[in-house]
Amino acid sequence: MKKAIRIIALLVVAGLLIALMIFNMSSKPSNSETVWDERTTIGNIDAKNYYVMYTDLACPYCSVFSRLIMENEDEFKRDYIEGKDILYEVRVTDFLYEYGGNDIEMSRWGAEGVYCATKEDKFWEYYHGALKSLWDDYHSKGIGVSKTATPIDGMTRDYWVKIGEKIGFDKNEFSDCMSNSNTIQAIKDNTAKAAKIVDGGLPYFVFGKFKTGGFDNNWDWSYVKQYLDAGLK
Repeated sequence: MKKAIRIIALLVVAGLLIALMIFNMSSKPSNSETVWDERTTIGNIDAKNYYVMYTDLACPYCSVFSRLIMENEDEFKRDYIEGKDILYEVRVTDFLYEYGGNDIEMSRWGAEGVYCATKEDKFWEYYHGALKSLWDDYHSKGIGVSKTATPIDGMTRDYWVKIGEKIGFDKNEFSDCMSNSNTIQAIKDNTAKAAKIVDGGLPYFVFGKFKTGGFDNNWDWSYVKQYLDAGLK
């Protein structure tokens, strides 16, 4: 009799453990519930691996990482987005304006441009356009590429408006959107959310369980792949 009771008790415990596991699996938020904005993602929304990059267009090390992905886009999409089943999200902030200590205005302006382009579902066109403009005008010439390099000087909000013009936006409408108080508040809110997660330098990566901050302006595509591989399930 006692043996039968022990068996029943074990079965009950086992059943409870299985039920708890099923509950935990079912209660885990889906990617679609976690993503800030699907328009700033690439990949299947239900992908097995979920990657997030926190960035700032005033951060030259962030630009290096994203530019390397852009230059190796075919391999990135084939071997990682599709091959490794990754959903990749870019979260652009004005982190360096809000928390960098120097009120770096290009940080705010870049985030404004991205926000306004995203509203019209042109995030990737604007983001890649901004990276290209920064490279052509400054970074390729050694300007603004590091903390010790010659800083970017004389930039205005109009620089970011012109990037919008190049991808088809009306100059005045895009400028109005960028300087709109609702736009600025939305950016401030997103940056405040990011500040609760970012625990290191920019760019900051949450690639699955792999979290790290920073990137070197002398690193190449092989280092990007190391970061991507580190987050795979």
